[in-house]
Amino acid sequence: MIDVSIIIPTYNRRYILEKCLKALFNQVYPKDRYEIILVDDGSTDGTDRMVASLNPPCRLKYLKNEKRIGQPKSRNKAIREARGEVIISTDSDIIVVPDFISQHISFHKKYKDIMVKGELIQISNLNQVGKKKKGILDISFSSFDTANVSVRKEHLIKVGGFDEDFLPYGFEDLELGYRLRKLGLKPKKNPLALGYHYKPLEKIFNPDTLYEREKMRGMNAALYWKKHPTLKVKLTTQGNPLFALSFIGKYLAETERGKKIFSRMKGNKKLFMFLSQIIGYHYYLEGLKKGKTKNEKDFKKNIR
Repeated sequence: MIDVSIIIPTYNRRYILEKCLKALFNQVYPKDRYEIILVDDGSTDGTDRMVASLNPPCRLKYLKNEKRIGQPKSRNKAIREARGEVIISTDSDIIVVPDFISQHISFHKKYKDIMVKGELIQISNLNQVGKKKKGILDISFSSFDTANVSVRKEHLIKVGGFDEDFLPYGFEDLELGYRLRKLGLKPKKNPLALGYHYKPLEKIFNPDTLYEREKMRGMNAALYWKKHPTLKVKLTTQGNPLFALSFIGKYLAETERGKKIFSRMKGNKKLFMFLSQIIGYHYYLEGLKKGKTKNEKDFKKNIR
């Protein structure tokens, strides 16, 4: 009998995905009572061969999309395949502790009609797994963060799963959480359901991906507000006070002098990461503006 289904979308993360899966294989939870459903969104890095080489102690179902369909559709695909009563969502760059599943399930046994959010610790070196107890903790205020969250499948089915109107990345999890709360589910935080989120420094700022990713998040933010035009959603998508520094991000990313200044900051890890975020805010706001313009007839001036 399967109690728990862990759903993971992935794309070209063969190296860290293998470690992610092995951590999930190494759970104290009974191996015959949980499954992993991995949706490969068109990887070209040999992910399929790596998965085929594994010897999982629990049920592992590998689904490969012939072409990229994005996270909302990939997660819905996994939900449809899930056999478990409880679905845990995580990402392919997260390495969890051995009692990760048990911690999620303990809350579902104790409380009814809940969403359980675990804890994330950001790491830039895999040697920090299991050793780093403090540092850059997850500071998201979202009650439904697909990197580390669980909910009963019946509730996901009742609200229709992830909204597939959203672009492949950004805010689809918050929007689903919004509908789950309207259904009556309450968020619960369990810091012992711990995962280490691997973000190597050299990949934090990658111009080939950061710009488009943040623009996409901004466009999805506009869509989120369009679907739920409340003050709370507006503040969630547009109320970050650090957005006021986005002009610095524009300068660092789009001028030759700014690019040189930013490049010299790589020696200062904390400052480099902070400036990377500021550049991301600039592109996020560009996407938000584009999303609003695209749907400007649908936006209302009076916010509930």
